[in-house]
Amino acid sequence: MNKNDRYDLEIIDSGMNFEGIAKYDNQVVFIPEALKGEIIDTKIIKKNKSYSIGKIENIKKKSISRCEPFCEVFKRCGGCSSQHIDYNEQLKLKKEIVENSVKKQNICVEKINNTIGMGIPMYYRNKGQYPVRRDKNNITKIGFYSKRSHDIVENKICYIQDNVIDSVAKATFDILLEYGFIGYSDIEKNGDIRHIIIRRSKNTDEIMVIIVVNNKETFNSKKFVNIAKRLKSKFDDIKSIYLNLNSSNTNEILGKEEKVIFGEKYIFDFIGNYKYAISSKSFFQVNTMQAEVLYETLKHELDLDKDDILFDLYSGVGSIGIFLSDSVSKVYGIEIEKQAVEMANINLKQNSVLNAEYIAGSVEDKIVEFKKRKIVPDVIVVDPPRRGLDDVSINYIIDFKPKKIGYVSCDFKTLARDLKMLSEKYDILSITPVDMFPQTSSIECVAVLQLKRYM
Repeated sequence: MNKNDRYDLEIIDSGMNFEGIAKYDNQVVFIPEALKGEIIDTKIIKKNKSYSIGKIENIKKKSISRCEPFCEVFKRCGGCSSQHIDYNEQLKLKKEIVENSVKKQNICVEKINNTIGMGIPMYYRNKGQYPVRRDKNNITKIGFYSKRSHDIVENKICYIQDNVIDSVAKATFDILLEYGFIGYSDIEKNGDIRHIIIRRSKNTDEIMVIIVVNNKETFNSKKFVNIAKRLKSKFDDIKSIYLNLNSSNTNEILGKEEKVIFGEKYIFDFIGNYKYAISSKSFFQVNTMQAEVLYETLKHELDLDKDDILFDLYSGVGSIGIFLSDSVSKVYGIEIEKQAVEMANINLKQNSVLNAEYIAGSVEDKIVEFKKRKIVPDVIVVDPPRRGLDDVSINYIIDFKPKKIGYVSCDFKTLARDLKMLSEKYDILSITPVDMFPQTSSIECVAVLQLKRYM
């Protein structure tokens, strides 16, 4: 098997990014967008010792799960990866991927539930991040990055984005061009505008606009007073407009310095009955409808007791702890980002929650403080970043011996790895995949663990 060779290959399985998997002379071949059961006329585009990567030249036998993508730039845009797959099949694949990751770790899970999907799996994102770039012809464009590059793919409509967000982003872009601003160049490392970010509350319709600029001169431009007025006249629901300065040559979208040029610091949204403030840098689940499903699933599977003391680790702006606060006696949240803790305390006041306390600091350090204060949790909930828990945090959690653990994860691989360590002391009662990101291969999971009876 060599590069540029062509073979008819049968797809025998699906990978973690929904790519098709075939075998030829015991060599594994990964074929993006190929589906299990299909026979693909495949061109080999990359050859390694242990595997090859192929490209679909022709589909000789189609899967019944194959659909026609509804977006005209699907083949080029890096935003979606699975529009070509029937939605029910997407949900099945996500469950299978979780099952396979658990099997690889050789751990026992009492129940892996079916993936909870959306009724209408479109227009769900409440936050859009649009790069603004100059192309090789020095033309400023807005869109999304193409697959495996920083080239901009322009599109008329994004089908996974709130359509109002799309409209506001493009209107902002047009006004910026009118005022003479140009996009950033990844090659020359110069330009005025790097990103336009729009957040829109699902339940209040409030809109926040964040314009990320590349240099101090643009950041201090007086033109933005009139730009803000123009935007507000077009969209009455705009409640906040920020300027953010990011002059670093990294892939970070937001810089540290920012200012409000119109309106308030926050917009507000609801998850269930709870109201949450959202700032320019707040982490807030991008799919508001499914966030409520996620948190309700966690609450149901934990089966909390009114006398429970709950630790909310990696608590962010307190969204999970506040959502669970009516089911327990006390919530203690720990979060390393000070601004997130400030937001959590604002959210406590917004919801008149009196039985929760949020603290800024590392989980490792603050857990030691709790031990000194003789505060012992009955339940620990964690929602760590993609890298998962570190060994120190896992050991502290095990040392506390909470009767139950709720683990919310955005990465099934690190979830399975961490469950392996926790399974020495805990039974894994359930894992429930929740589809927060339809039309992509991303998976959010809720796992619930219970202390083994002999511990």
